[in-house]
Amino acid sequence: MKRTILYSLITISSLFLINCGDSHNSIPKKNINPQPLIIDNNLSSSVEPIKNNLPTTSKINLKFKLADKIKESSGLIKLDNQLWTHNDSGDLAKLYKIDENNGSILKVVTINNVTNIDWEDISYDDTYVYIGDFGNNNGNRTDLRIYKILRNDLKSKISITAETINFTYSDQTKFDDKNFDCEAMIVYQEKLYLFSKNWQNKKTRLYELETTTGTHTANYKSTFDVKALVTGATINKELDILLLTTYSSTLNINIWSFSNYTDSNFFNGDSKKLTLSTPLIAQLEGITFIDNYKAYLSSEAFYNSTFKVSLDNNLYELDFSKEFE
Repeated sequence: MKRTILYSLITISSLFLINCGDSHNSIPKKNINPQPLIIDNNLSSSVEPIKNNLPTTSKINLKFKLADKIKESSGLIKLDNQLWTHNDSGDLAKLYKIDENNGSILKVVTINNVTNIDWEDISYDDTYVYIGDFGNNNGNRTDLRIYKILRNDLKSKISITAETINFTYSDQTKFDDKNFDCEAMIVYQEKLYLFSKNWQNKKTRLYELETTTGTHTANYKSTFDVKALVTGATINKELDILLLTTYSSTLNINIWSFSNYTDSNFFNGDSKKLTLSTPLIAQLEGITFIDNYKAYLSSEAFYNSTFKVSLDNNLYELDFSKEFE
Protein backbone atom coordinates (compact mmCIF):
# COMPACT_ATOMS: atom_id res chain seq x y z
CA MET A 1 0.00 0.00 0.00
CA LYS A 2 0.96 3.55 -0.55
CA ARG A 3 -0.94 5.29 2.24
CA THR A 4 0.28 7.84 4.77
CA ILE A 5 -1.13 9.71 7.71
CA LEU A 6 0.14 13.15 6.85
CA TYR A 7 -0.32 14.69 10.26
CA SER A 8 1.74 11.89 11.80
CA LEU A 9 4.59 12.47 9.36
CA ILE A 10 4.81 16.09 10.42
CA THR A 11 4.44 15.41 14.15
CA ILE A 12 6.70 12.40 14.36
CA SER A 13 9.49 13.88 12.28
CA SER A 14 9.62 16.83 14.65
CA LEU A 15 9.89 14.46 17.61
CA PHE A 16 12.48 12.23 15.89
CA LEU A 17 10.17 9.23 16.07
CA ILE A 18 9.34 6.65 13.43
CA ASN A 19 6.11 6.97 11.50
CA CYS A 20 4.20 4.97 8.95
CA GLY A 21 1.21 5.23 6.63
CA ASP A 22 0.03 4.30 3.17
CA SER A 23 -2.02 5.41 0.20
CA HIS A 24 -2.53 4.27 -3.34
CA ASN A 25 -3.86 7.74 -3.98
CA SER A 26 -1.99 11.02 -3.65
CA ILE A 27 -0.43 10.79 -0.18
CA PRO A 28 3.27 9.82 0.06
CA LYS A 29 4.34 6.50 1.45
CA LYS A 30 5.50 5.29 4.79
CA ASN A 31 8.04 5.86 7.54
CA ILE A 32 10.20 8.76 8.69
CA ASN A 33 13.38 8.74 10.73
CA PRO A 34 16.22 11.29 10.52
CA GLN A 35 18.84 8.55 10.93
CA PRO A 36 19.38 5.35 8.93
CA LEU A 37 17.44 2.43 10.37
CA ILE A 38 19.08 -0.75 11.64
CA ILE A 39 16.91 -3.85 11.71
CA ASP A 40 17.52 -6.61 14.24
CA ASN A 41 17.03 -9.98 12.57
CA ASN A 42 16.31 -11.71 15.85
CA LEU A 43 13.29 -9.92 17.19
CA SER A 44 11.13 -10.94 20.12
CA SER A 45 7.85 -9.74 21.56
CA SER A 46 6.16 -9.79 24.93
CA VAL A 47 2.46 -10.04 25.59
CA GLU A 48 0.47 -7.78 27.85
CA PRO A 49 -1.85 -10.42 29.33
CA ILE A 50 -5.38 -9.42 30.20
CA LYS A 51 -6.01 -11.73 33.15
CA ASN A 52 -2.50 -12.49 34.27
CA ASN A 53 0.01 -10.62 36.41
CA LEU A 54 2.99 -12.36 34.86
CA PRO A 55 4.03 -11.33 31.34
CA THR A 56 4.38 -14.05 28.74
CA THR A 57 6.62 -13.93 25.71
CA SER A 58 6.23 -14.50 22.00
CA LYS A 59 9.04 -14.55 19.47
CA ILE A 60 9.08 -13.00 16.02
CA ASN A 61 12.09 -13.63 13.78
CA LEU A 62 13.06 -12.46 10.34
CA LYS A 63 13.20 -15.39 7.91
CA PHE A 64 14.28 -13.70 4.67
CA LYS A 65 13.82 -10.82 2.28
CA LEU A 66 11.13 -11.36 -0.31
CA ALA A 67 11.85 -11.17 -4.04
CA ASP A 68 11.98 -7.75 -5.70
CA LYS A 69 8.80 -8.52 -7.66
CA ILE A 70 6.96 -8.75 -4.35
CA LYS A 71 7.77 -5.36 -2.88
CA GLU A 72 4.26 -4.77 -1.52
CA SER A 73 3.12 -8.10 -0.12
CA SER A 74 -0.33 -7.30 1.23
CA GLY A 75 -1.97 -10.70 1.66
CA LEU A 76 -0.51 -14.06 2.66
CA ILE A 77 -1.79 -17.66 2.88
CA LYS A 78 -0.27 -21.08 3.39
CA LEU A 79 -2.50 -23.41 1.41
CA ASP A 80 -1.98 -27.08 0.54
CA ASN A 81 1.53 -26.74 1.98
CA GLN A 82 2.30 -23.88 -0.41
CA LEU A 83 2.92 -20.24 0.50
CA TRP A 84 1.16 -17.62 -1.63
CA THR A 85 1.13 -13.83 -1.62
CA HIS A 86 0.17 -10.86 -3.77
CA ASN A 87 1.04 -7.21 -4.12
CA ASP A 88 -1.48 -4.47 -3.59
CA SER A 89 -2.08 -1.60 -6.01
CA GLY A 90 0.67 -1.13 -8.55
CA ASP A 91 0.85 -4.72 -9.76
CA LEU A 92 -1.13 -6.79 -12.23
CA ALA A 93 -3.68 -9.38 -11.15
CA LYS A 94 -1.09 -11.95 -10.06
CA LEU A 95 -0.50 -14.41 -7.25
CA TYR A 96 3.02 -15.53 -6.33
CA LYS A 97 4.02 -18.88 -4.84
CA ILE A 98 7.19 -18.44 -2.82
CA ASP A 99 9.79 -20.79 -1.43
CA GLU A 100 9.57 -21.03 2.37
CA ASN A 101 13.32 -21.57 2.64
CA ASN A 102 14.66 -18.56 0.74
CA GLY A 103 11.75 -16.47 -0.54
CA SER A 104 12.35 -17.10 -4.23
CA ILE A 105 9.35 -17.11 -6.57
CA LEU A 106 8.36 -20.64 -7.58
CA LYS A 107 5.28 -19.87 -9.66
CA VAL A 108 3.22 -16.90 -10.89
CA VAL A 109 -0.50 -17.25 -11.55
CA THR A 110 -2.37 -14.58 -13.52
CA ILE A 111 -6.08 -13.98 -13.04
CA ASN A 112 -6.97 -13.05 -16.56
CA ASN A 113 -10.42 -11.46 -16.24
CA VAL A 114 -9.88 -8.99 -13.36
CA THR A 115 -7.67 -6.06 -12.37
CA ASN A 116 -5.78 -5.16 -9.22
CA ILE A 117 -7.14 -1.84 -8.02
CA ASP A 118 -6.07 -2.34 -4.43
CA TRP A 119 -5.74 -5.98 -3.37
CA GLU A 120 -5.42 -6.11 0.40
CA ASP A 121 -5.92 -9.64 1.72
CA ILE A 122 -6.42 -13.26 0.73
CA SER A 123 -8.16 -16.19 2.40
CA TYR A 124 -9.63 -19.60 1.51
CA ASP A 125 -12.14 -22.32 2.30
CA ASP A 126 -12.40 -25.94 1.18
CA THR A 127 -13.11 -25.03 -2.45
CA TYR A 128 -12.15 -21.44 -3.19
CA VAL A 129 -9.46 -18.83 -2.64
CA TYR A 130 -10.78 -15.30 -2.03
CA ILE A 131 -8.89 -12.09 -2.89
CA GLY A 132 -10.08 -8.83 -1.39
CA ASP A 133 -9.96 -5.87 -3.78
CA PHE A 134 -11.35 -3.53 -1.13
CA GLY A 135 -8.52 -1.12 -0.28
CA ASN A 136 -10.39 2.15 0.26
CA ASN A 137 -8.14 4.71 1.87
CA ASN A 138 -10.40 7.69 1.17
CA GLY A 139 -13.64 5.81 1.80
CA ASN A 140 -14.98 6.80 -1.61
CA ARG A 141 -14.87 3.55 -3.58
CA THR A 142 -18.16 2.27 -4.95
CA ASP A 143 -16.60 -0.75 -6.67
CA LEU A 144 -15.56 -2.92 -3.71
CA ARG A 145 -14.99 -6.52 -4.79
CA ILE A 146 -13.79 -9.92 -3.68
CA TYR A 147 -12.57 -12.33 -6.32
CA LYS A 148 -12.93 -16.08 -5.88
CA ILE A 149 -10.90 -18.70 -7.71
CA LEU A 150 -10.84 -22.48 -7.48
CA ARG A 151 -8.16 -23.98 -5.24
CA ASN A 152 -7.55 -26.68 -7.82
CA ASP A 153 -6.96 -24.05 -10.52
CA LEU A 154 -4.37 -22.35 -8.34
CA LYS A 155 -2.48 -25.63 -8.00
CA SER A 156 -2.60 -26.71 -11.64
CA LYS A 157 -2.75 -23.60 -13.87
CA ILE A 158 -0.82 -20.40 -14.53
CA SER A 159 -3.75 -18.46 -16.05
CA ILE A 160 -7.15 -18.67 -14.40
CA THR A 161 -10.56 -16.98 -14.35
CA ALA A 162 -12.23 -15.55 -11.27
CA GLU A 163 -15.79 -15.08 -10.14
CA THR A 164 -16.70 -11.76 -8.50
CA ILE A 165 -18.47 -10.81 -5.30
CA ASN A 166 -19.53 -7.14 -5.37
CA PHE A 167 -20.48 -5.59 -2.05
CA THR A 168 -21.30 -2.48 -0.06
CA TYR A 169 -21.19 -1.87 3.69
CA SER A 170 -24.54 -1.93 5.50
CA ASP A 171 -23.74 1.13 7.59
CA GLN A 172 -22.03 3.33 5.01
CA THR A 173 -24.18 6.31 4.08
CA LYS A 174 -21.54 8.64 2.66
CA PHE A 175 -18.48 8.01 0.51
CA ASP A 176 -15.84 10.31 1.94
CA ASP A 177 -15.44 8.53 5.28
CA LYS A 178 -11.95 7.23 5.93
CA ASN A 179 -13.26 4.75 8.49
CA PHE A 180 -14.39 2.53 5.60
CA ASP A 181 -10.99 1.29 4.52
CA CYS A 182 -10.39 -2.46 4.79
CA GLU A 183 -7.27 -4.63 4.59
CA ALA A 184 -8.18 -7.78 6.54
CA MET A 185 -10.41 -10.75 5.68
CA ILE A 186 -11.03 -14.35 6.73
CA VAL A 187 -13.42 -17.14 5.74
CA TYR A 188 -15.20 -18.85 8.64
CA GLN A 189 -18.25 -21.12 8.78
CA GLU A 190 -19.03 -20.53 5.10
CA LYS A 191 -19.06 -16.74 5.45
CA LEU A 192 -16.56 -13.98 4.70
CA TYR A 193 -15.60 -11.68 7.55
CA LEU A 194 -14.03 -8.26 6.98
CA PHE A 195 -12.19 -6.13 9.54
CA SER A 196 -12.15 -2.43 8.77
CA LYS A 197 -9.11 -0.17 8.95
CA ASN A 198 -10.45 2.98 10.58
CA TRP A 199 -8.08 5.84 9.85
CA GLN A 200 -10.07 8.31 11.93
CA ASN A 201 -11.01 6.57 15.20
CA LYS A 202 -8.45 3.69 15.12
CA LYS A 203 -11.10 1.06 15.82
CA THR A 204 -12.05 -1.92 13.67
CA ARG A 205 -15.54 -2.96 12.64
CA LEU A 206 -16.46 -6.56 11.88
CA TYR A 207 -18.65 -7.32 8.85
CA GLU A 208 -20.24 -10.56 7.64
CA LEU A 209 -20.60 -11.24 3.90
CA GLU A 210 -21.89 -14.05 1.70
CA THR A 211 -19.36 -16.11 -0.26
CA THR A 212 -21.60 -16.58 -3.29
CA THR A 213 -21.01 -14.77 -6.55
CA GLY A 214 -23.17 -11.67 -7.06
CA THR A 215 -23.90 -8.39 -5.33
CA HIS A 216 -24.30 -8.46 -1.55
CA THR A 217 -24.26 -6.32 1.57
CA ALA A 218 -21.50 -6.68 4.15
CA ASN A 219 -23.52 -6.59 7.36
CA TYR A 220 -22.07 -4.85 10.40
CA LYS A 221 -21.70 -7.08 13.49
CA SER A 222 -19.55 -5.39 16.13
CA THR A 223 -16.63 -3.05 16.88
CA PHE A 224 -13.36 -3.57 18.73
CA ASP A 225 -11.14 -0.73 19.92
CA VAL A 226 -7.66 -1.77 18.71
CA LYS A 227 -6.43 1.83 19.00
CA ALA A 228 -4.53 1.17 15.77
CA LEU A 229 -4.90 0.34 12.08
CA VAL A 230 -5.78 -3.26 11.16
CA THR A 231 -3.78 -4.55 8.19
CA GLY A 232 -4.26 -8.32 8.09
CA ALA A 233 -6.18 -11.30 9.50
CA THR A 234 -5.85 -15.07 9.74
CA ILE A 235 -7.76 -17.76 11.62
CA ASN A 236 -6.91 -21.22 12.91
CA LYS A 237 -10.23 -23.04 12.49
CA GLU A 238 -9.19 -26.08 14.53
CA LEU A 239 -8.20 -24.05 17.59
CA ASP A 240 -10.61 -21.17 16.90
CA ILE A 241 -7.92 -18.52 17.26
CA LEU A 242 -8.11 -15.33 15.23
CA LEU A 243 -5.07 -13.08 14.72
CA LEU A 244 -5.15 -9.46 13.58
CA THR A 245 -2.07 -7.43 12.66
CA THR A 246 -2.14 -3.72 13.47
CA TYR A 247 0.12 -0.69 13.61
CA SER A 248 -0.30 2.75 15.09
CA SER A 249 0.38 6.09 13.44
CA THR A 250 3.90 5.84 14.88
CA LEU A 251 4.45 2.33 13.46
CA ASN A 252 4.06 0.52 16.76
CA ILE A 253 3.33 -3.02 15.61
CA ASN A 254 0.83 -5.10 17.58
CA ILE A 255 -0.72 -8.49 16.94
CA TRP A 256 -4.07 -9.23 18.57
CA SER A 257 -5.33 -12.73 19.32
CA PHE A 258 -8.99 -13.61 19.87
CA SER A 259 -10.13 -16.96 21.28
CA ASN A 260 -12.94 -18.62 23.24
CA TYR A 261 -15.57 -16.83 21.18
CA THR A 262 -18.98 -18.20 20.21
CA ASP A 263 -19.73 -18.70 16.52
CA SER A 264 -18.44 -15.63 14.67
CA ASN A 265 -18.65 -13.25 17.61
CA PHE A 266 -14.87 -12.90 17.64
CA PHE A 267 -14.75 -9.77 19.77
CA ASN A 268 -16.85 -11.29 22.57
CA GLY A 269 -14.22 -13.87 23.50
CA ASP A 270 -10.79 -13.52 25.12
CA SER A 271 -8.46 -10.95 23.56
CA LYS A 272 -4.72 -10.45 23.99
CA LYS A 273 -2.38 -7.85 22.52
CA LEU A 274 1.17 -8.86 21.67
CA THR A 275 3.51 -5.89 22.04
CA LEU A 276 6.99 -6.03 20.56
CA SER A 277 9.66 -5.74 23.24
CA THR A 278 12.26 -5.01 20.56
CA PRO A 279 10.89 -2.43 18.10
CA LEU A 280 10.08 -4.02 14.75
CA ILE A 281 10.84 -1.51 12.02
CA ALA A 282 8.51 -2.87 9.36
CA GLN A 283 5.16 -2.32 7.72
CA LEU A 284 3.45 -5.63 8.41
CA GLU A 285 0.57 -6.35 6.02
CA GLY A 286 0.03 -10.09 5.46
CA ILE A 287 -0.43 -12.87 8.02
CA THR A 288 -1.19 -16.59 7.84
CA PHE A 289 -1.15 -19.49 10.27
CA ILE A 290 1.49 -22.14 9.52
CA ASP A 291 0.99 -24.28 12.64
CA ASN A 292 -1.16 -24.26 15.77
CA TYR A 293 0.59 -21.34 17.43
CA LYS A 294 2.84 -20.14 14.65
CA ALA A 295 2.28 -17.70 11.81
CA TYR A 296 4.11 -16.00 8.97
CA LEU A 297 3.89 -12.23 8.49
CA SER A 298 4.92 -10.24 5.43
CA SER A 299 6.00 -6.62 5.17
CA GLU A 300 6.30 -4.11 2.36
CA ALA A 301 9.47 -2.42 1.15
CA PHE A 302 9.93 1.30 1.60
CA TYR A 303 12.66 3.77 0.67
CA ASN A 304 12.90 7.50 1.33
CA SER A 305 16.14 9.22 0.37
CA THR A 306 15.24 12.47 2.14
CA PHE A 307 14.98 10.83 5.55
CA LYS A 308 17.51 8.06 4.79
CA VAL A 309 14.98 5.29 5.44
CA SER A 310 15.27 1.94 3.73
CA LEU A 311 13.05 -0.98 4.77
CA ASP A 312 13.06 -4.36 3.09
CA ASN A 313 10.10 -6.44 1.98
CA ASN A 314 10.46 -9.31 4.43
CA LEU A 315 8.88 -12.48 5.73
CA TYR A 316 8.77 -12.98 9.50
CA GLU A 317 7.86 -15.97 11.65
CA LEU A 318 5.85 -15.57 14.84
CA ASP A 319 5.70 -18.14 17.67
CA PHE A 320 3.10 -17.26 20.29
CA SER A 321 2.73 -20.73 21.85
CA LYS A 322 3.65 -19.46 25.31
CA GLU A 323 0.49 -17.35 25.29
CA PHE A 324 -1.66 -20.47 25.39
CA GLU A 325 0.34 -22.79 27.65
